[in-house]
Amino acid sequence: MSNNNEWLEALVIGPKCDERFVECDNTPELKRLYCALSGVSNLVGSYKVARANPEWHALVYVVGGELDLQTESGQQTVSPCHLVTLPAGKPFIMDLKAENLDIVWFHLDQGQHWDVLLKDRPDVEFCEVTQQIYHSLSLIYYEPQSALHKPVFIQLENYILDSLNSSKARSHESQRIWQLQQELEKRLHFNWTVDAMAAIANYSSPHLHRLFQREFNRSPVQHLIHLRIERAKYLLTHTDWTLEQIGEQIGYSDVFNFSKRFKKSVGIAPGLFRKS
Repeated sequence: MSNNNEWLEALVIGPKCDERFVECDNTPELKRLYCALSGVSNLVGSYKVARANPEWHALVYVVGGELDLQTESGQQTVSPCHLVTLPAGKPFIMDLKAENLDIVWFHLDQGQHWDVLLKDRPDVEFCEVTQQIYHSLSLIYYEPQSALHKPVFIQLENYILDSLNSSKARSHESQRIWQLQQELEKRLHFNWTVDAMAAIANYSSPHLHRLFQREFNRSPVQHLIHLRIERAKYLLTHTDWTLEQIGEQIGYSDVFNFSKRFKKSVGIAPGLFRKS
């Protein structure tokens, strides 16, 4: 299928799919990325996108579920913690593989900026920051105060550039642990146990503990606390949410327990951290 004329055009988005668009008109910061349109998509049921000769480059970060991808290089299934690069002018077909699919995507303008960065990249590569990109763009979408978009966007831009500049090769076990971390970051409010984490990764609890120590130099529980506190620091810095709201977002329904844990980890209370 080397001739673009042999590729079909298709756009199928079922009624259960939820797409939240972040457009350049409403978010001028996107101009810095030469990005006309981006979005956070939670897809269920019917979803298929096929382009024979796209006019834009696209980056697709897979956060949850699985994606069937067909390009001129062949067909493959894409799992979480992976970046899909779709250059302009190159045909592709994306289809829902699992029951659901969570992705973040960016349509990028052709031109020297992206032409150079995306040249000769693989169709699919491992990416550690898909969840961070998902969270950052979601926060921009939901944040009503445009003045708060800028600091979040700076972090988002750094995450995207990091994902393109990183070339880390990881073992299968390492990728599984990073995929589990993505699941933890998606549901920091969940009452996680080590057994629940081990069940998702399909490892025994002792083996999971060894892998976390090797990958992060922390136990699974210590790493979960680390992720929660890092998210709390981010929300304290970039939102005006109350301490109660932030605590609930990261798994602490009691604001006293949240403040105590935060102070133990960071050294100061969350209120003082926000003021500083």
